[in-house]
This record gives sequence, structure tokens and C-alpha cells, in this order.
Amino acid sequence: MNIQSTASQVHDCDTSSVWIVILNWNGWRETIECLESVFRLKSVSFGVIVCDNASSDGSLERIVSWANGTLVADTPPFIPCECTYPVEKPIPFACLTRRQVGSGALPRQRLVLVDNEANLGFAGGCNVGIRLALAQPTAKFVWLLNNDTVVDPHALHELVEHVSRHPRMGLCGSQVRSYSSPHLIQTQGGVLNRWTCTTHSLACGVRVEEAPKVPSRIDYVPGASMFVTREFIEEVGLMEESYFLYFEEIDWAERGNGRFDLGINPVSVVYHHGGASIGTPSERGQRGMRSEYYLLRNRLVFARRFYKARMLTVYGAFILSISSRVFRRQWLRAYIAVCAMLGCKPRGLV
Repeated sequence: MNIQSTASQVHDCDTSSVWIVILNWNGWRETIECLESVFRLKSVSFGVIVCDNASSDGSLERIVSWANGTLVADTPPFIPCECTYPVEKPIPFACLTRRQVGSGALPRQRLVLVDNEANLGFAGGCNVGIRLALAQPTAKFVWLLNNDTVVDPHALHELVEHVSRHPRMGLCGSQVRSYSSPHLIQTQGGVLNRWTCTTHSLACGVRVEEAPKVPSRIDYVPGASMFVTREFIEEVGLMEESYFLYFEEIDWAERGNGRFDLGINPVSVVYHHGGASIGTPSERGQRGMRSEYYLLRNRLVFARRFYKARMLTVYGAFILSISSRVFRRQWLRAYIAVCAMLGCKPRGLV
């Protein structure tokens, strides 16, 4: 990556208590739209780390152009009345490689771009940013955001306030609404069936005004918006990288179970495209195959890690799911499920 960091108008981030980590892979359009919303967050001092998983679409160069003010982000169809697009440019930034992060580099700019130099998957890519965030002595929180999100200006403040009022809380999520239908909720926390290791997103498809204020029970915080305390990461550890894609947040919550509380603050609002963060629009068919495969494969990986004694019911539910796909003549989905159960990648999946 031959990109020069900006040196003018440097913002000192040594006092930032929150670092926002955003993972990009071939999704610069969504990422700069996300960044445009992030840099109008109110009331909290923060720094931003964008980790790029070896994109092939010139993502880092495009993000630099946006930070310098020569590339304009898309404007969401909904803009709160107190928001102004675009935010003031240029935004000073620093560029690092994953190796430099590992050597203990401590950039002082408010925006840090990290070239991961390989596709490390979701957990692996984010962990690079988390390590850099925790290397900052004053960092108390890390906010993991999907790159295909747009955040409400008060979303971060509400998360900080909520966790500060609940000292045992290690992971906290937002109310995630649909980007294309902002009056509908995508998720407000999730629950896990520990006999089949299937998951269910709470309030999915519910209108905002009809949603319960606080979920009665959550088992994990959805990955689109995960606000994590430093104490949680230092005690529980980083995200498990063997999943590559999906189930990392469920694994994280399971490992912290009993040591930290989980929470959702529905006043912290994040709008989510959904699905854009794992590939480009030109890969739509392969992206669907990739999503299906890793969701199924990692369900079994998770079950083996935490619920070995219940593998009989997990496999039973899995076989019923395959049978249902065959009955419906969903041959490709059935094939992908069989491959996931056998531990082999489907043909055509990179």
C-alpha cells in the first residue's frame, strides 16, 4: 500500500476512551458512508480504525480520497435534522500495515487505516484493530461496527452511558434497524437454542414503535454493533479466528457467560444494509453460497466447542434441515448443507 499519511491538522487521540473498529473487504462505498456518519457522532471523544482485508477494489485508496475530501460518500435516504452531510474534510489519517500494528505502533491521528495484507476473515481482521485500540493507554471501550452501517449521531453516547451505569456489563449492542426500511428492526439482541445451536434475532421485522423497550433475555450481541469493554477483552480474550465468518460474536458471548453481563440499549440506533460486508455486488451469487456455508459450518464448530454432549440433537436438527431442503428441491442449498456437515467446501467457493 503506497499511501502517505496526512500530517496537517493532526488530532491528538491519546485521551480517547473509545476506539471504533470497522472491517472493510471490497466494500469502500459502504465504508465511507459509514465513516461519514461516524464522524458526526456527538458527545464522546473517539478514534477510528479501519482494517482492510486485502481488498482487490482499491478500497484503501478510495477511503484516503474520501478523507482528503476528493471523494464524496453516498447520502442516506434518512438524515436526522441535526446532521449535515458531508462532514468537514480533510480528516487527518495514519496508514499502517498489520506488521506495524504488531510491532506496537501508536499513531496519534483520529483515523487510522490498517492494511491487513491478507483476508483474515471477520474475527481475524477485527482483532488487528482491537489490538491497536487496546495499545492506546486510555482506551476503555472498543466499538465494533459493520462497514455497511450508518449510525445515529447519539448512538455512541448512549452505549457509553448505558455500560457506565452497569459495571458488570462487558458486551452491549444497539437497536439495529433496516437501512432500506428504517421503521423496521433487524435485530435487538439474539438468543441461542443450546440443544440445536440455532440462533434467533429478537424483534426482527418488528416496527420500531412496537418493539419491547428492553429484551427479557439475550444470549449474544449481534456483530453489526458490538460495544466491548477493555476488561471483557482482557479477561475473555479476542474473538475466535477459526470461524472466519459468522458465529464469532456468539462464541465471544458464550466465553464471557457468567463473568460479564450482556446488554442491549435500544436508544442507541444503528441502520444496517445487511450482507454487504462480505463481498461486492458482483459476487452476489457466490456471496450467498459463502454465507450459507459458513453459517452452517460454524454452527457445528460452535457446538463442538461448547456443547459436545448435545451433538446428537445438533446433528439431528441438521439432518432435518437438509431433508427439508431436499423436499423443497432446493438442491444447491442441500448440497451446501451436506458439505458443511462433512467439513468440505462446496465447489466454486473461494
